[in-house]
This record gives sequence, C-alpha cells and structure tokens, in this order.
Amino acid sequence: MSTSVTLGKRSASSAEKTQCRALGFEQQTLVIRRLIWLYIILWLIEGGLRRWVLPGLSTPLLIMRDPLVFVIYCLSVSKGLFPVNGFIIWGTFLALLSFINALVLGHGNLFVALYGVRCDFFHVPLIFIIAKVLREKDIIALSKVAVWVAIPYTVLLVAQFYQPQDAWVNRGVGGDLEGAGFTGALDRYRPPGTFSFISGPSQLYPLFTACWFALLLARKLPIWTMIASGGAILITVPISISRALFLGVAIVAMAGVAAMLLRGRFTIKLVIQFALAAIVLSWVAGQSLIFRDGMEAFSARWEGATTEQGGFREAIVDRLLNDLFGSFEGINHFGLGTGFSTNVGQKLLTGKPGFGASEAEWGRLLYDNNLLLGSLIIGYRIALVCSIVFASLRAWHRRSPASLIFLSASFLYLLTGQWGQTTTLGSAIIGGGLATAASQHNWEKSKSSHAP
Repeated sequence: MSTSVTLGKRSASSAEKTQCRALGFEQQTLVIRRLIWLYIILWLIEGGLRRWVLPGLSTPLLIMRDPLVFVIYCLSVSKGLFPVNGFIIWGTFLALLSFINALVLGHGNLFVALYGVRCDFFHVPLIFIIAKVLREKDIIALSKVAVWVAIPYTVLLVAQFYQPQDAWVNRGVGGDLEGAGFTGALDRYRPPGTFSFISGPSQLYPLFTACWFALLLARKLPIWTMIASGGAILITVPISISRALFLGVAIVAMAGVAAMLLRGRFTIKLVIQFALAAIVLSWVAGQSLIFRDGMEAFSARWEGATTEQGGFREAIVDRLLNDLFGSFEGINHFGLGTGFSTNVGQKLLTGKPGFGASEAEWGRLLYDNNLLLGSLIIGYRIALVCSIVFASLRAWHRRSPASLIFLSASFLYLLTGQWGQTTTLGSAIIGGGLATAASQHNWEKSKSSHAP
C-alpha cells in the first residue's frame, strides 16, 4: 500500500514538473512567438502597404521585416534559444566570403553587398527559431486563421480580376496607376492580392491549402469551414490565371490526400463530409459566373503559354531544369558581386530595376558569386532543404505527416526560389519553419481542441 502511495506521489510530482517546464517555456517564448506571427502578417501585407497605404515609402518597406528579424534574434540569444548548428556556422562563413568577394572583386558597392548577404543568409536562422518555439497548438491556431483568411482574400482577388488596372484595388507599387497585375489572357490580368506581384498569391495559396489539410489531419476542420475555405481556394485557381498557383495547390493537395490515405485518416464520417463538400462545390462552380470567367481566362493562358511553347514538358519541366542547370556556363571568373542580380542591386548600381545577369535563382548565385563560391552557396541551400526533408520523413515514420504537407508548399521556394525577391524569401522561410516545427509534433495524438 505504501509503495503504491509513493509511486503515485512520484508520478504526480513528475507531472507537476513537466507542467511547470511547459509553462516556463511558454512564458519564455511568448514574445518571440508573437513576433513570428507579426513576421507572417507583415509578409502578407507588405505589398499592400507599398501599393495603397505608404506608396512613397515603397522602397524602404522592402526590408521592413529585417528589423523584426533582428529583434527576434536578440531575444532568442538572450533566452538561450538561438540555434547554433552547422547551417548557422556554415552560413555565416559563406556570407562573409560572398561579402568580401563583392567588395574586393565584384561591384564594390557596400549597400548592394549587404543586401545580397541579407537575401541569401540573414533570414535562414529564423527557420530554426520557428521550429524551436512554435508548439503544436500554435500551428493549429495559425492554420485556423489561414483557412478563414482565404475566404476574404479570394474576394479581393476576384475584385482585382474584374476591375481595370487603373482602379485603386489594382494600383501598383508606389501608387503606379498602370497597375500591379501581370498580363494573363482574354484581356484579364493576374491579380496580385496584397502582394506586389502575382508571385505572392501563387506562394500564399499552397500554404493556405497546406493549412487546410493540416486541420483535416488534426480533425479541427468543421464541415462548413471545409466547404467555405476549400471553395475559396478552388475559385482562386482559375481566377489567378497562374500556372504556378495551380501547380502549387495541386502538389499540396496530392500530398494531403496521400497523407490521409496512407495514415488511414479517411473515416466514414470524413468520407461523407468530403462527398458533401464535393457536391456543394461542384454545384456552386457550375452556377458561378466568376468560376466560368476564370476558367476561360485560365484555359486560354494555359494554351497560349504552354501549348504554343511545345507542351507541358517544354514550357514547365524544361524551363525548371534550365533554371537549375542552365547557368553553369559563361560565368565571370571572380563573380559580379552578391546582390548584383537583384532588383534592389540593379536600382542602386544602374538607377533602373532589373534582374542583372540572371533571373533564375541558381544563375543569380553563380553569376554574382563566381562558380566556386556560388556552387558552395547552392550546396548550402540543397543541404538545408535535405535536412527539412529528412525531418519531415522521420515525422511521417512516426505517423505525423503534417510536416511533409507544409514542405510540399515550400519545397521549390526553399530550393530554387528567388530569395532576392522579398516575397519569395518570406514564403520560403515561413514554409520551411512550419514544416520543421510540424515535424516535431505527433499529429496522430492531436485530438483536443485549440483556440486560435
């Protein structure tokens, strides 16, 4: 009897200690977690601030998340949470080399060199901080907010789709009355949402889709939310007139369905909900003039931009492979200097924005840093992606596939995304951080409700 009482006391004491540690960690990381939320919000709205709210400050607003990142790093260091691993050490070394190379052998402009280092290395530690401080309920809360935001965001894209380019809702960066939309098809333009260009929505909606499936896996997605947010994502695919958005959403959807099938999450109740949602969405799509108009424009652009270039392989696959491996020839022996092939770098060096020596990301790294150093930086990016992939696969083995779903939304942006473009850099860091954070939690056991 006394032994049982002793064991019970020890068990209670252990539980209390665990609870105290959890509360201590929550209090210790509260400010950092709130700043991460702010980082995501600023990523989402910074294009809108540059276009509608503060057009006169459009250039400084490009780096408005950087001071926030610096504060997060300072707080992480003060609380002993700043990551010290091979990626941080190796990234610091490569950053120093590329900075010196730019000043000594490249363009020689201090501010352009700093901007180049900022693009390639400064935000990377945030991936590991997100993974360290975000708990499972934080990811659930973020996903809940995301699926609801998808609904009004789609309304904004629809308004931009129908409005002329000189309308306020389509105003360009700095208040440009020529508009922010890129040419689509049938006299329609690709809507940018709250970003500066269509690249923003094409990266946002795969993340929306990943959050949708994450809630489905955690059994936190009510049927009406499933229909409303799922319908918003579905409508956006043709309205965007964007092949990148379509392919991104399709890849995440395949990863999500695979996760549900392979982990046996398709219960009878969920199958019924899916069937009901499919029926409702199919009926709404069939009756919706918006969906039909979007499909006409999307189909016309797909045929014009894909079929006329030789088909899907030539227009999509070969283009991707060329972006990856078509830049290893004709590279300056010393490199042009990091930051040269970015819009900001070109603006500072020549007075006009542009892509410099290469628009492709790997080409930018090679031309700006020279063949050897550029290859090392590319290897660094590949190693970073591989580490997140391995973490996601280990989580999958533990029956926690949410990490792979988030990774499917950000994989290409981590590997080959144009980090010289602030929106793409943000989506890569956010997606990589969420994938790494999700890999540390067991979503199979996520059954309690969490408030956003």
